[in-house]
Amino acid sequence: MQARVELWQLRYFVAVAEELSFRRAAERLSITQPPLTRQIQVLEEIVGARLFDRDRARVLLTSTGTHLLKEARQLLGDADTMLARVRQRAEQRLELRLGITTVLDPALFTSLQPALKAREPSLRLVQKRQYSQESVADIRRGALDAALIGLPTETDGLIVERLLVDPLVVALPADHALSKRRRISLMELAGDTLFWPQRRINPAYFDHFEKLFQARGFNPSRVAEPADHHVLLSLIAAGEGVALIPSSLKSIARAGVVYCELKEQAELRIEVALAWLPDTTNPALTVLLDVLRTQRGIAETQRPRSRRVGSKG
Repeated sequence: MQARVELWQLRYFVAVAEELSFRRAAERLSITQPPLTRQIQVLEEIVGARLFDRDRARVLLTSTGTHLLKEARQLLGDADTMLARVRQRAEQRLELRLGITTVLDPALFTSLQPALKAREPSLRLVQKRQYSQESVADIRRGALDAALIGLPTETDGLIVERLLVDPLVVALPADHALSKRRRISLMELAGDTLFWPQRRINPAYFDHFEKLFQARGFNPSRVAEPADHHVLLSLIAAGEGVALIPSSLKSIARAGVVYCELKEQAELRIEVALAWLPDTTNPALTVLLDVLRTQRGIAETQRPRSRRVGSKG
């Protein structure tokens, strides 16, 4: 088995090579001269050649020693640089500025911060809940590192990784004629007043669903949807209209409001994605991606498999 050179042995060698004196090198290393001499001999045995020509008057490097000195300095320098980087990372307090869309139930993201802390205890998560379009603008101007957004949203120039799909459901007043139904069709709501976000909030989102509505001839009377979801539910409970909302928001119970699935849920849906700039260098983003991908993988393995019609079990 070939002997292995240790970094500390190379440090001994460099000290002797630079001092050209075993006595001065020993003083520099704060050790006695005999163990230093012994380790140089061990190093010479490993290399298979003399590193120094020495007598009582002087110590000189051999050609092999001169070559090793150059290589050893570079290796020791690289080792010191690597340790400095690791030390700096350990002392550094990572911070991640993350936008989170208000379209979805905040409970979807309650596990995010504990999961990030488990991976990187020094990481500080700064959350900003706002519309997806506002988060995209903040990413582009450097105010956010990344954002969990709802799609469709205009994301030109950003990296976008899709995470999950959230179908829309309809929120109805409890006394609505359709409130006892489990699933209804979009066109059955044509005579209702629809709370719907204004185009300026997210043009891509608005235009996407406008095309779907037009293709079905769905054109109900509309009023601007309140930014606060609790206000929206209060208005629905009062019989002021109906709303199409992501199914995750069904977790927010409100007396006087019922939720029904839509038959067109395969098309009437939003996607949740993480968006960031391609040149983002914040190491906390790597931690976030790892956590989100792990959570998505767990969710996908736990998702029930679809059953074929007529199958047993």
